[in-house]
Amino acid sequence: MTPNKVQGTPVVANVEILVVGGGPAGIGAAISAARGGAEVLLVERYGFLGGNSTTALINPLFTFHDVQGNLVIRGIAEEIVQRLKEAGGTYGHVRDLTFDNASMTPFDPELMKIVLLEMAQEAGVKLLLHSFCTGIVKKEDRLTHVIFETKSGRIAVAAQAVIDCTGDADLAYKAGIPTLKGRPEDGVMQPASTFFRIDNIDFAALRAWMKENNHLLKDQPTPTEIDEVEAIALLGLTDLVAQAISKGDYPADAAPRILLYQLPIGNQMAVNVSRIQQIDGTDVFDLTKAEIRGREQAWEIYNFLSNYVGGFANSYIVETGQIGIRETRRIQGKYVLTEEDVLTGKGFHDGVACGTFAIDIHPPEGQRQVFTGSGREVYEIPLRCFMSDEVENLLVAGRCISTTHIANGSTRVMATCMAMGQGAGTAMALARATNWRVADLDVKLIRTKLIEGGQYLLDSRCMADIDQDLKLDRVDSSGDAAAHYNPFAAEG
Repeated sequence: MTPNKVQGTPVVANVEILVVGGGPAGIGAAISAARGGAEVLLVERYGFLGGNSTTALINPLFTFHDVQGNLVIRGIAEEIVQRLKEAGGTYGHVRDLTFDNASMTPFDPELMKIVLLEMAQEAGVKLLLHSFCTGIVKKEDRLTHVIFETKSGRIAVAAQAVIDCTGDADLAYKAGIPTLKGRPEDGVMQPASTFFRIDNIDFAALRAWMKENNHLLKDQPTPTEIDEVEAIALLGLTDLVAQAISKGDYPADAAPRILLYQLPIGNQMAVNVSRIQQIDGTDVFDLTKAEIRGREQAWEIYNFLSNYVGGFANSYIVETGQIGIRETRRIQGKYVLTEEDVLTGKGFHDGVACGTFAIDIHPPEGQRQVFTGSGREVYEIPLRCFMSDEVENLLVAGRCISTTHIANGSTRVMATCMAMGQGAGTAMALARATNWRVADLDVKLIRTKLIEGGQYLLDSRCMADIDQDLKLDRVDSSGDAAAHYNPFAAEG
């Protein structure tokens, strides 16, 4: 029987699987575990689900397809997209006019909140919001409780198994699992960014401006391509940005290029331009500094767009997001996914999710961004990346899994995190049969269950799902106008 208190803290629930963090990975984990028959409680620190997709306004979702147009992020992630599409909250998967990604999936963050709540509750997931994880209780090599701070005071949840989807490996770190941050030589991490949305854009004027100034855009899209694409994606303008910096009309500490995505809401675009360097997303003082500078940058970037780019004259900022964090802690798990694994499309006997996004590393210093292009290879992420030797009833899913700093530049994106969450949740639900020891499970059974649940794996049973409209014609594009480069190109 669960005691009324643990370490003086009242125990308010006793569940089979506790998922901490309601972002993309947490959603995938909680829904899949509940569908697997487990009693699941999902705890989230905000008043809604979605993580970076709804708090930080990161948009679009990347990347569901390879360059052949094959849908390789499926399962729960694809269900979310289809539910959004039915609600009018996304175009679905569309061509990316920047030619960097095999597909892009812009969405309405408000409808995302509703869809995620509906899907979680339909699966039978219990929810606890406004609860911030501050501690764990560990007995030998197992977590027994997780401690949360709430408006009601400090509370504890007892669980048979736990999935850490905090993005920062908060539980794993507190449980004594070794973690790393940033580059191996100095621990420096990718910069943070403040995403924001601009409304009342004149898209006819913007398309006309892009056609007249296509020499400023990455890979110089043709007038026909600009006219025919369903949702505008604008990348480039490095020369124009440099001119504006020289006149004091653009923040010199932001990205040296412009990146905008049309959203399925009004006349809106999402802006991915802000950069705040030397930020540790696990340090509250750094987070405070980043929130302040990020919003200052947002207005400076908006003023540049209003004065230098067609279609923005009567626009306005409708919302700035919470600071977006690309990278913090990652665990040292039973396997470390490498950049070689990503670049060569490696499969694994215990692969539980696939990724196909580029290795995308915003520079911790300097200007040029590493970007290998999405969809060139499809790789698997092994379950061992979610596991440690220190705690047997804990899995980690999302951007904080066991990878190198460089490989993390690919695995960290939201669509891949949803797939990782589904892999972790499916495995943990099956672990009821092994006293919650995932390491004792038959990985063939896990993979079979995942495929039955719609997940795509590098497996002969997963048939291709090709969208001819999303075959990427330009796979060897230049990144000069976008301040991109691919240091791995010579290696294939």
